Amino acid sequence: MKPKVYVNSINKNIKNNKEVYHFDGINDEVDIIDVSEGSILGKINEIFNSDSFVFKCRVNILLKDKSELIEDVIALKDGNLITLSDKKIKVDDIVDIKKAN
Repeated sequence: MKPKVYVNSINKNIKNNKEVYHFDGINDEVDIIDVSEGSILGKINEIFNSDSFVFKCRVNILLKDKSELIEDVIALKDGNLITLSDKKIKVDDIVDIKKAN
């Protein structure tokens, strides 16, 4: 017979890691980075954290200049998406991103 375990009920809205605070220690400024599901960084994190992402993921990217790219992304580094073809796409230039079919 297994022992019973007490589980406390949660009656509030949990918003873990919806905002990230960055303090560089130099300028005494705190940057608030929005990583919620609706933001671009949130969508990128959702793609990289999905079960289907192992090495690369094919995505549709809509840029500020209204152009659309279909690329295989492999990493996010220094505010840039790195593609399999060794392109760097600035996250600030992205309007929308989603997995390609």
